[in-house]
Amino acid sequence: MLFRKKCGGDCESCRRGCEEREEPETSYNRTPNGSDMSDIQRLGDYLSERYTAQSLIAEVRKVYDPNYLAFFGVHGAMESYLTHFRDSLGLHIDREDIRVMANAIVDRGEMGV
Repeated sequence: MLFRKKCGGDCESCRRGCEEREEPETSYNRTPNGSDMSDIQRLGDYLSERYTAQSLIAEVRKVYDPNYLAFFGVHGAMESYLTHFRDSLGLHIDREDIRVMANAIVDRGEMGV
């Protein structure tokens, strides 16, 4: 989550060390976890060009070892697979948002956000 101080400065680059409380930076282009919506859309577009939801689930089951699937389940394997795509594309998406996407794909068969 991105924070701004009440003074209006950016907390990450501020060197003043002021004692005012931080407030969450709200933006319509970001999720509550701080992920950029355009990055989430890019990942969804990338996946939907290559897979349907069912073929993506089948690919995850094919790629991961049965022991991995038994321990983490399809949800965990899908999260790991989406994290791999996020990292290879250089996107800035929070792990919680990846988890939401993985759950949507596995539970409801929906691609994208």
